[in-house]
Amino acid sequence: MKTFAIIAMAMCVAAAHAEPARRLSLIGSLDIDDPNVEQFTRFKSWMAKFGKSYTDAEFDAAYTTWKSNDAHIMKLNSEGHSYTLGHNEFSDITPEVFYETYTGVRDSASYLRRTKNYNTELASQYDSAPSSIDWTTKGAVTPVKNQGQCGSCWAFSTTGSTEGAYAIASGNLVSLSEQMLVSCDHNGDQGCNGGLMDNAFGWIQQNGGICKESDYPYQGVTGTCKKGCTPAVTVSGHHDVPKMDEKSLLSAAAIGPVSVAIEADKSVFQFYKSGVLDNAACGTQLDHGVLVVGYGTESGKDYWKVKNSWGASWGMNGYILMIRNKNQCGISQSASYPTGAKAASGPSPGPSPGPSPGPSPGPSPGPSPGPSPGPSPSTHYGDPYQTSCKSDEVNITITNVTGAVCSPKCSLGIFCPSDVPTGVTASPQCALQDQSGDKYCALICSPSTDEASLRAGDAQCGEATCKPISGVGLCTYDS
Repeated sequence: MKTFAIIAMAMCVAAAHAEPARRLSLIGSLDIDDPNVEQFTRFKSWMAKFGKSYTDAEFDAAYTTWKSNDAHIMKLNSEGHSYTLGHNEFSDITPEVFYETYTGVRDSASYLRRTKNYNTELASQYDSAPSSIDWTTKGAVTPVKNQGQCGSCWAFSTTGSTEGAYAIASGNLVSLSEQMLVSCDHNGDQGCNGGLMDNAFGWIQQNGGICKESDYPYQGVTGTCKKGCTPAVTVSGHHDVPKMDEKSLLSAAAIGPVSVAIEADKSVFQFYKSGVLDNAACGTQLDHGVLVVGYGTESGKDYWKVKNSWGASWGMNGYILMIRNKNQCGISQSASYPTGAKAASGPSPGPSPGPSPGPSPGPSPGPSPGPSPGPSPSTHYGDPYQTSCKSDEVNITITNVTGAVCSPKCSLGIFCPSDVPTGVTASPQCALQDQSGDKYCALICSPSTDEASLRAGDAQCGEATCKPISGVGLCTYDS
């Protein structure tokens, strides 16, 4: 009998429909950031929470690195800043390895020297811009994605601003293919070895558009360019934001999400957990592409709201608030956004490179709650009461919580499929685990379980609803 466990969530779940209900166990429920708990105990709980395992030879090195990072986190949090740090899946990684693995802007110096297409009218638009804006609440931002161990942040930043521009122009939010950029864009970009957002905007324009993520799914490797998918969105060009001008950056962010380069290899960014990051130690040597999705004020501090591409377990469900008007982490040195986003026209020849859904596995012997499912859906995280789950998914129900959802397998620290049903904006996260160590994704719709947050989370679940699971909300469908 298989047993699942929720990673970092105190709730049991069981697979349903495809086989008899299975009882799950809990791991990783201890607060790993609590300094009052003995350090080794917190390390073991951290291992469980993030699905870490080591050989005997690896264990000592991992624990030594974790302890060093733990000491830094605890020291900074004790100083009472406007932000907090916390452990995440990167806590066993040294700064050198982290830089090489999880950043990806590699040519920023030459970019900053070359001629730009500055929009010099942005500064004059500052006074008429709204005092705050959050494009995540306006249907212009897709769920948080995860680049994994590939220096492809530039591609995620590019798709993010392009997705936003197209959603604002058309009213239709479409998740676009980072893998297409990583494998096919050789316009100065180098796949998992880094690239630049401006180059990628130019490639999208020259290519006649970029495909949907569902047609060209992310693999986390440079790979070989595959032909045949139909471009969904194209752009007419891009504008650069004048350097070191945060008033112009605000005006640009009032138009839509903006691609920016920052420095992300310092510990204050690597272990960011909450609050408004305000620390000059973040640096300004640009090495990472992210997305400004809004701005506002919290506790008297003006901030940028920034979407990262390290998964929803990093930061505040994949986001960070960064202090405004201090060039925090170099955020105002290299900003740009696409122009003229519209639907692309004309299919490319050849077959679609996306994987064709295989036959849905038949039910295992034994009772199966709910009606028999119908035909296979076109996206992950579907309603198992209405359709069969995709071939890489499991139908799950949650003990003491109504409803069910199709859950795809995942590799913790890599990514969860981000093709979601229409209307869903909740963040896919690697959150479930069975006794054998296999991991599965879930749609996280709320960072807390208070009623107001859960009801707000309903809007992120499409046809599903946001249900509480030990501190967070998760989307499930009702029968």
